[in-house]
Amino acid sequence: MHRLLTSLSQQQASSSSSFARIPRVSRLFCARNTFLLHQISTRSRRAAPFATSTMTSNSPPSIPPSFASPIPPPLPHPRYPSKLTSSLPCDELSALGHEDGDDATPLPDSVLNTPRMVRDAVYSYVNPENQSEGAFLLGWNKGLAKTIGVDQNKLERTQWTDEEYNNVVKVLTGGARTLANAETSEGEKGPRLAQPWALCYGGHQFGYYAGQLGDGRAISLYETINPETGEPWELQLKGAGKTPYSRFADGYAVLRSSIREYLCAEAMAALGVASSRSLAIMSTKTVVIREEGGEPGSIVCRAAPSWIRFGNFEIFFYRKDRTNLRKLAEYVSEEVFKLPSDDPQEMAGFAEKFRNIDLKNPTGEVDAVGAEHVQKRSTGTPASATAATEGAAEGAPVAEPQPKPLYRNRFARMYEQIAVRTAIMVSGWQSTGFCHGVMNTDNMSVLGLTIDYGPYAFLDKYDPEWICNHSDSEGRYAFQQQPGICLWNMSRLALTLENLIGAQERVDDLAWMQEQESDPEKEKHLKEAAQDIVVEILNKSFREVFLKDYRQRMNAKLGLGGPEQVQNDDLTKILVPALSWMDDYEVDFHQFFRDLADYKVQETKTVDENMAQVEFFVKKVIPSTIWEVRRSVAVEESKTWMAAYHNRLVESKELKDDEQRRTRMNKVNPAFVLRNWVAQKVIERATVSVMKTQDGSKEDDPDKDLLDKVLWMCQHPFGDENAIDDVKQGADGDTACEVKRNDAGLEVYGEFVGPVPEWGQGIQCSCSS
Repeated sequence: MHRLLTSLSQQQASSSSSFARIPRVSRLFCARNTFLLHQISTRSRRAAPFATSTMTSNSPPSIPPSFASPIPPPLPHPRYPSKLTSSLPCDELSALGHEDGDDATPLPDSVLNTPRMVRDAVYSYVNPENQSEGAFLLGWNKGLAKTIGVDQNKLERTQWTDEEYNNVVKVLTGGARTLANAETSEGEKGPRLAQPWALCYGGHQFGYYAGQLGDGRAISLYETINPETGEPWELQLKGAGKTPYSRFADGYAVLRSSIREYLCAEAMAALGVASSRSLAIMSTKTVVIREEGGEPGSIVCRAAPSWIRFGNFEIFFYRKDRTNLRKLAEYVSEEVFKLPSDDPQEMAGFAEKFRNIDLKNPTGEVDAVGAEHVQKRSTGTPASATAATEGAAEGAPVAEPQPKPLYRNRFARMYEQIAVRTAIMVSGWQSTGFCHGVMNTDNMSVLGLTIDYGPYAFLDKYDPEWICNHSDSEGRYAFQQQPGICLWNMSRLALTLENLIGAQERVDDLAWMQEQESDPEKEKHLKEAAQDIVVEILNKSFREVFLKDYRQRMNAKLGLGGPEQVQNDDLTKILVPALSWMDDYEVDFHQFFRDLADYKVQETKTVDENMAQVEFFVKKVIPSTIWEVRRSVAVEESKTWMAAYHNRLVESKELKDDEQRRTRMNKVNPAFVLRNWVAQKVIERATVSVMKTQDGSKEDDPDKDLLDKVLWMCQHPFGDENAIDDVKQGADGDTACEVKRNDAGLEVYGEFVGPVPEWGQGIQCSCSS
């Protein structure tokens, strides 16, 4: 990581540089699968309204109640029909019968859930498999419940009636359609109904395009709007059974992977990293067969404002389906990012002013500069946005004396939004020591959210080359590779949008667009126009945003003040050398910053006057076995960064205050981290507890509320004194956890904080879940 940072900071100083090319690996993670083709009945010849819906329709088509599932309280009120399903094209087979109104007959689940190739569609209607028999609620996140708009009087499980508890269990385990008496009547907010769906998308897996993928075991239950904030949320069940995109899998999720996702999504949110969220985790009686045999099944109810991914664009691009690619781009621009439409008058004025033409004339020359969405471009000749992005690794195109202005239409601005959000997301990963493990394009959210928690890990000792996924034999997704992989994934997304971006001010001239795209030579000009816009966005809105956000986050962790106090030398003289030193001496990433908060400047002016403090710090953070052998060298080499760090502190009255600095640092450096060994310990104990519950055991179960307790730790990772006092006083009720202190003053959350046990060192997970 420190080598990457040095490279990036050097590139930032030069306007003719960009990210290094990310090498492809030589193996294919997931071979393309042969899908079962379903023989569609003659009814498929009738046009389904959802298959042809567009963003310009005046009103969404209605969904017959016979197709929908009731969503009773205390769950939040659904938006019916959902914005996504009423705006975008649906799988033709799953849409059959919708046009028949109230007399419609739904297709059986055996047909809807059959894995198959799906074309011309963003999603398929699909019903979760009913796993409600014997299921129970294992964990409930009251914090997110409040965020998404659950009734204030129903946030706690203890506030529910038995019927309401049964409703939650039924809905979140696929049994909603058995709730015949649920309220479905029209009211001020519309009926309490939902028609679940699964998304269709493709994706690059370990560097290679893998064809159709899609939501193989995730089913979006419904959309809801928080009535107070107006924020949209899409609730999704992971592990809810087969969908058309399950390929040869069973659509289930095992308890261990569900626990990992349920906890980590909330841990990331608490650490200030954009993430999907977790509402609930359910235990089911489904026995899930995996490599090591049968495992207990589980379903996680997770939430995000949108679950659209890079792969949603890729599936249409590689199928050469420009019509649906544009519909999706329009939807994401308008509904997900709420970007304003392009102003026709502004576009016409741009064309006349900068092309010396009107919009009916495709040729013209440049004669001036200026406009809100104008960008100067060089006249480099890469054939596409992809070539430009990768070619920039060897030197970005050099601006020529008379650059041409480019118009950033709404699709370019949408791409820029995605770049900014992705840069901030991965900056959060690097600053919190988080390794995702499977950064395929189908796991990349357009909203820059951390999603699809699989074989992730938080660093223990700092190792920039750490690979958390043992399936990643070539280290493509190693910790230090993550920023570059995000850039590579952004280039894959650029490839899908380059015609829309390259069309600039003429993007809404559909006849002209069709003419350009039908002629390879003319289409080449669209791609050439797009490449400069894309390179500029990736240099400015990704690389620079990443470096700025990362510097701010790391300066805060080091106690060097807020964003306004960041200095250029902090990266090269303090952070990069410190990371290199941590790597050399196998220092725990998280413990390093917590212990650094205890470093006292006192009245000293130089680090040489404060060597007792330096030696005390080094001894605390270096493993004892290394300290015994290399103590003198370790202390001396720490001065390569500690001297500059000490000088930065003493030059500022604010930073020099030891107690204030310690307080600020401990508010951004977690005391509790969901390390792999912690997650494994929780999984083992929670699994035993689940088995006792399922067997109807009457013996005392000390781990009955374990997930609630660990969830609290994930949501309060900094050892905040107010939060700890609330727990001591019982303010959090059944979510309270034991809090202790060790000799070093570190707030210890029960048994889940401390040195990494020998058995827990270097734990790697697989994609199997």
